[in-house]
Amino acid sequence: MAKAKSNFRYYKWVGICILLILALQIFQSNPHWIEYGYSRLIYPIYSYIPKFLFGWIPFSIGDLVYALIVIALGLLFFKSIVFLFKKDFSKAAKQFLKIVASLLTLYIVFYASWALNYYRLPIHQQLNIKVDTILLEDHLNVLDRHIQEVNTIRENLNLNNQNRIEANHKVQDIMEKDSLFNMLSKTQVRIKKPLVGSLASYFGVSGYFNPFSHEAHVNYDMPLTSYPFTVAHELSHQMGIGFEDECNFIAFVKLKDANNLWFRYSAYYESTNYLLRTLYLVDKTKFEEYKAKLSSQVMADIKAEQDFWKQYTGWISDASGLFYDHYLKHNNQAEGMARYGMVTRLIIGWEQKNRQPN
Repeated sequence: MAKAKSNFRYYKWVGICILLILALQIFQSNPHWIEYGYSRLIYPIYSYIPKFLFGWIPFSIGDLVYALIVIALGLLFFKSIVFLFKKDFSKAAKQFLKIVASLLTLYIVFYASWALNYYRLPIHQQLNIKVDTILLEDHLNVLDRHIQEVNTIRENLNLNNQNRIEANHKVQDIMEKDSLFNMLSKTQVRIKKPLVGSLASYFGVSGYFNPFSHEAHVNYDMPLTSYPFTVAHELSHQMGIGFEDECNFIAFVKLKDANNLWFRYSAYYESTNYLLRTLYLVDKTKFEEYKAKLSSQVMADIKAEQDFWKQYTGWISDASGLFYDHYLKHNNQAEGMARYGMVTRLIIGWEQKNRQPN
């Protein structure tokens, strides 16, 4: 009798979780509800909780949370298998029920805590950026300007003298002092280092955001060229932006006019690379033509970055990429990993908008 009551408790919780998930799906079906009810109202207020609990701690609590979740679920799964081998099906069923209840709970916390931001109004609508009428000529004009910028900045930049910790603080200040992107939450704007940086590299990760602890992380081992851009990208996630191309766009706009040459270079280095990759998919001849315009210094930086990530390429990074691709597709980004490259639409549309005569 006691076992039946115990199992009923889990069944009851699973039922409640399913109802909550259905309610979340109804809520996320309306971007205006998400934008003004959640992303701009509830999320900035709720974010004070993880900021108070974890924000002040110098190391990543979120990494420990991930490890504990994996260990706890692993133990439950192991116990269920042991009970199956012992043919104690009642106890095995209870363990599986615990796993289902735990996964559903994590799913609800994930969305309620942060992931509803995946369903907010697209940034191009909020900033009135036209992204559906971009021509190849527009793409080439913007790419040409960005190549000129990245070449010029690189000539005057010494990357060997840059400090990552100082950059963290400066980029945080830039992101926090914002008057353009009023859709960003300013509750918490802080970057952290992963507990195991080399592991992030093996996963092919330059940065990541933990939606449970609200901690933004950047890989300290990654090349300096993209470092400030990655910090700004991950802080954009922390400030309530879900789409990967939008985080790239915000990082570009925030850093492209910075007083710091390194930050400006990082912005134009990334934008130029994304614009070139998109061009490669459309016109390989034009791609080679415009790639040849890059200076030897910029080309050397690209080569160094490729060599860095190549040493960590393997089944772990492949599996990580495949998982994240499916993760993005499940969270309102049907393009998967290709969503990062869609920043080119936003950059071109933004520059067209701001170059139009008044």
